[in-house]
Amino acid sequence: MSTLAYIFGYILKFWLNLCGNYGLAMVLFSVTVKAILFPLSLKQQKSMRMSQELQPKLNELQAKYGDNKEQMTIEYQKFMKENKYNPFGGCLLSILQLFVLFGVLYVVMNPMKYMDKYTDEEINVAFEEAVINQDFSGDKAAFEAAAVEYYNSNSGDVKTTSDDTLENAKTFYFDQYKKSYRYYELKILREKYDLNFLGIDLGETTAQNPSNLALWIFPVLTTVFYYISLWMVSRKQKNNKPQTMKDANGNEIEMPNMAMMNIFMPLMSGFISYSVPQSMGLYWFLNSFIQIIIQFASDKMIKKEKDTTKDSKVLDPVEPINVEENDETDKK
Repeated sequence: MSTLAYIFGYILKFWLNLCGNYGLAMVLFSVTVKAILFPLSLKQQKSMRMSQELQPKLNELQAKYGDNKEQMTIEYQKFMKENKYNPFGGCLLSILQLFVLFGVLYVVMNPMKYMDKYTDEEINVAFEEAVINQDFSGDKAAFEAAAVEYYNSNSGDVKTTSDDTLENAKTFYFDQYKKSYRYYELKILREKYDLNFLGIDLGETTAQNPSNLALWIFPVLTTVFYYISLWMVSRKQKNNKPQTMKDANGNEIEMPNMAMMNIFMPLMSGFISYSVPQSMGLYWFLNSFIQIIIQFASDKMIKKEKDTTKDSKVLDPVEPINVEENDETDKK
């Protein structure tokens, strides 16, 4: 997963260097990832459509050879080969999208590591500078005094302000800071890039500041648009009943219940967007929004391809005209 995160970090950094705004870079990054995955997305749509078209014929095979499993296996494999169809071919994109999601989450949580390629030591140094600059207005003495005070109040014993104690106090302060704010690397990011996007700080999390109504925008949009994208995939299933396919032995393979997924998955995505930095919510919202566009485009392309195939079929031959017979008729 780290390898994928480094790749995504490189792509995000490329756009960030180009446009200078973290939010705009995330938009361009989302479009780039979706463009790369579009061929697989189109293939998945074709696979789903083909499964609906082939299911009645598979049912006929089951009815005809259901009592003869050996013959059913042969006919099933022959049928799949003739139609160039793999019932599990569309699963690749779903699995890949899950890896992509985690890869992006890695980058959002640790941008300095995966995007700027900082070492742990460099991150610690940059983090200390960012805390002093942002939390103490650049006043290092004020920071050191606060660190010692915090250390004395929470370490269990009253300490002096010796040099050793100062270093221990700073280490203790930073360790507690990191525990209380998991996404501390974003504090460093603010020192280098503009994290403000449409009035929303992409380094903030809704969970840590729920009173800020602006921070609810992306979690809500993520939930709504993810629901729409799933609904567009499942809308062709009659009454939202689970779809089934039959394997080579005639056993029914039940597809996921899309009605349940349409409720659970969007709510889960909204909760994750609520719990992680706004930049992840922005990505997930954009991912769902672009997926809706891709769904429309895929449907159009598949329909056009299907219509073209129908038009290219050879028409029923017209009965040839017997020229000699017509000549005889004219003579009479």
